[in-house]
Amino acid sequence: MSFYLHTRRFKVIFPLYVALGLIFPVLYGANVLQKPADINSYTTDALGELVFATVLLVGLLAGDAISQDFGRQGFFTLTQPVRRSEIMLARTLAAFTISAFAMVVWVGIGLVSGYMFYTAVVANAALILAQSLLLVGAVVSFVVLFSSLFRSPTVSVVISVLVVWFIMPIITGVLELVAVEPWFLITYAGGVVVNLAMSSYPAHVVATSASGGAGAPTITVTVYNPYVWEATTIMVAYLVVSLVLAWLVYSRKELTEAS
Repeated sequence: MSFYLHTRRFKVIFPLYVALGLIFPVLYGANVLQKPADINSYTTDALGELVFATVLLVGLLAGDAISQDFGRQGFFTLTQPVRRSEIMLARTLAAFTISAFAMVVWVGIGLVSGYMFYTAVVANAALILAQSLLLVGAVVSFVVLFSSLFRSPTVSVVISVLVVWFIMPIITGVLELVAVEPWFLITYAGGVVVNLAMSSYPAHVVATSASGGAGAPTITVTVYNPYVWEATTIMVAYLVVSLVLAWLVYSRKELTEAS
């Protein structure tokens, strides 16, 4: 973990995330924005971008967790009398710890500031925190898998962020148009965190229709909200399967002079 604490990335990203987490409390406290009517609406606003914030954070911090061993550093790391399983476990735990720390601060700012404004804590605060940590663990595992597939740290960081930050949302948008539940996407499962902050958990299926005007076809968009048990299952599956696949790749990949 000390490696991440001393990286330039963490020194830049962590203060930035703290600043982003403080945006809503500061704007509401300064009366720049009208404060939401209740603690649930406030917490929903404060945590609204949690999924994409988690993905970007983990991608930048852990995207090269494994791939760095197949660059020049690998000639030192992989030649030491330490098993690869121990190296991978240490790297994964370090990436999870530092990412979880940053996200707990983000969520903590939202919960604490909500208490300051409403003298109340959202009812599902403990579950929100637990699901946020599970989301971090699942995304870390998924990013570590991508890191094991590429020899270039830069490529592994960019690809992992692109897949979860851009490609998955695009897939979700397409599936909403054809009324198919995107149950296999980590970004879909992560939506449970914000849903838990609402005054009442949203319906599993919400369909809305809109027409572009006279003669224009009506477009129906079907939005799916994961059940809590469903989101938990998806994230656990991502965590376990990704780690297993990452280990299979990492344990068999050879270090070459071309690396």
